[in-house]
Amino acid sequence: MSSPGSTGKPGDLLADLTEAQRAAVTHGEGPLLILAGAGSGKTRVITRRVAYLLQQGVRAGNVLAITFTNKAAGEMRQRVEQLVPGNRVWVSTFHSLGARLLRQYADRLNLDKNFTIYDTDDRNKLVKDALSALGIDDIKFTPERIAGAISKAKNQLLHPKAYEQQAHDFFSQTVAKVYVGYEKRLRAANGMDFDDLLYLPALALRHNEELRADLDSRFKYVLIDEYQDTNQAQYEIARRLSIHHPNLCVVGDPDQSIYKWRGSDIKNILDFERDFPAARVITLTQNYRSTKAILRAAGRVIDQNKQRKKKELVTDNPDGEPVRVLTFDNGLDEAEGAVLRIKETVKAGRFRYRDHAIFLRINALTRSLESAFVKHGVPFQIVKGLAFFERKENRDVLAYLRLLVNPQDTVSFLRVVNEPPRGIGKVSVERLQQYSGQNEISLLTAAGQVQKIPEIKGKAATGLRDFFRLLTDLRTQLELPPHELIRLVLDKSGYRKMLADSSEEDDADRLANIEELITAAKQFHDEDNTRTLGDFLEQIALASDVDNWDEKTDCVSVMTLHAAKGLEFPVVYMLAVEQGLLPHERSLAKDEDVEEERRLCFVGMTRAMKELYMCHSRLREFRGQALYAVPSMFLEELPPEVEHLDSSAARNTARGAIEEWRTRVNQTAQTAGYSSRTPPVKPITPSVANPADGSYAAGQVVQHEEYGIGQITDVSGFGALRKLKIRFAGAGEKTFVADKVKLKVVQRK
Repeated sequence: MSSPGSTGKPGDLLADLTEAQRAAVTHGEGPLLILAGAGSGKTRVITRRVAYLLQQGVRAGNVLAITFTNKAAGEMRQRVEQLVPGNRVWVSTFHSLGARLLRQYADRLNLDKNFTIYDTDDRNKLVKDALSALGIDDIKFTPERIAGAISKAKNQLLHPKAYEQQAHDFFSQTVAKVYVGYEKRLRAANGMDFDDLLYLPALALRHNEELRADLDSRFKYVLIDEYQDTNQAQYEIARRLSIHHPNLCVVGDPDQSIYKWRGSDIKNILDFERDFPAARVITLTQNYRSTKAILRAAGRVIDQNKQRKKKELVTDNPDGEPVRVLTFDNGLDEAEGAVLRIKETVKAGRFRYRDHAIFLRINALTRSLESAFVKHGVPFQIVKGLAFFERKENRDVLAYLRLLVNPQDTVSFLRVVNEPPRGIGKVSVERLQQYSGQNEISLLTAAGQVQKIPEIKGKAATGLRDFFRLLTDLRTQLELPPHELIRLVLDKSGYRKMLADSSEEDDADRLANIEELITAAKQFHDEDNTRTLGDFLEQIALASDVDNWDEKTDCVSVMTLHAAKGLEFPVVYMLAVEQGLLPHERSLAKDEDVEEERRLCFVGMTRAMKELYMCHSRLREFRGQALYAVPSMFLEELPPEVEHLDSSAARNTARGAIEEWRTRVNQTAQTAGYSSRTPPVKPITPSVANPADGSYAAGQVVQHEEYGIGQITDVSGFGALRKLKIRFAGAGEKTFVADKVKLKVVQRK
């Protein structure tokens, strides 16, 4: 009989694995490199290995599993829980691991554990302040460019002095000066940027042997997924945790290394055997995802790269449909063509909307797609990460919360000290900053001493004094669940009243958004009632694009190729496969950068399970200009069997392409013994206004008298509080109270 919490016999874990997968799961001690090709079941191997280690008597506290997104970490945690119920294995992203270690060992590292994690916008504000203090022109040297150089320095584990020593050109010397001022401001605000969450733990493990030995002993078995995307700081963490107990298992694929621009180094995986001479290498080449036709096409493209460990993916899946290259006259035709093809496929009953994904090299290309989706009534979601939390009103509320947790947070203080208006002008804030700097105290503490600053008087002095009292009172409630504390902040600060009293329609949307923020905080707390406000803020700060992707809703997913990593869809459309976009224009000067773009193309192609369409247009309107487009060099690398379809006769409705495609579908269907004949697409006509029974549903297309045609993306609440979220092609997403808004439901007749 198995012991409590075990999964039964080891054979249960191994029964459905291939020989190579079984070897990886049952590997004993010592370093292990698993070269896992696209779609080869690597997540299954990692989770089974964790479960196998626990079955062999390894304590859960001695196992650390690391991956790159919160979504992937959550899925891995769930799978391990199913295999070994009640286990306490630490499954985390690198950044979450770093944040937790910095908070846990704050005293030993001389840090304040209540630090704020600054996002890119916050970081850029501090860089701008540092530039201003040095009298450096922030137009010639933009904060974004300087911040990027500082980020790169941290990824290379270069502190300000070390960076200065290797700064030989004028730009680097300027960065070196700003780096010092930026770090000073960051520490004074008790802030951490994203890079610090890796940089500081890596340096601590390098220089604090006692801490390193403690963690090495604690995490005797370390498993790292997506190892090909690690940067120098992550590499350092992995190495330093595996000295006394070198049971480091890394899983990755050099052919899917796509984050050089973020500091990742493909050499980390290519040189693993050099770093760990005793390493065992296991290659997983059996693909369970894609058809043979898709693998042949993707394999031919990636085979052009030199920086790789050569392998050929094989599959028992059928040959399937040929990969198709679609040519359009322009970007609008391309968007319409893709959307109409998807609509026809769903009408024919071959796939659902959620079986489809559209990949783009950059987010800027989504506009024409959104218009096509709304025009043709096709449900969709654009996977763009933190769009909800980046709205002004939510950033304001989050700034209040961050200031409660970390009263030294300069950026958050400056954001909300006069939000809602308290009569505190720019000059008063500058005088407060001078006083704060001279006395080496936080801005919030300085606000509490406003009576000592004679230059600040009247309304501004009263406003600062009231703001200090408000934050002091609210800080006594920090133990409340996050959602209750947010309600308190909104009421006590006057922020809710400011929006509720406003006659502007946009402010009604903003009010609905902050109510939704309360809902998000409540759901977060309900999942685990031990979670604090600090935990909620950290989860938001460390979220990635794909964390907010809803795979259950029946709609087409639109995302960048980078966001698509690790996902799979039955049908994939890759748009704008053109020189200058894929490969990106910035990469064309260096062979190694073109290789990274080719890997990105390979990642997109290998997300497809059954059908793959690679699209390009002859004319591309981009950055306000219409330019002739050149098909991507990667299209030329495809095998001859790939089918080329010219849809240029579509003339913006893509009817010609659809009819030609429908004929092909019918031929295929008849061969398979069934008919897929579908009626032609009919024009959209509005039906009756607001349904009497209020039967709105997500996915419905509606018409608003001001904003035009839109699609309902969410329905929430009941009765008088029922709300609709509607995405319009020109106006973006708007929120309405269902009982008050005048809409016409759009139907096809």
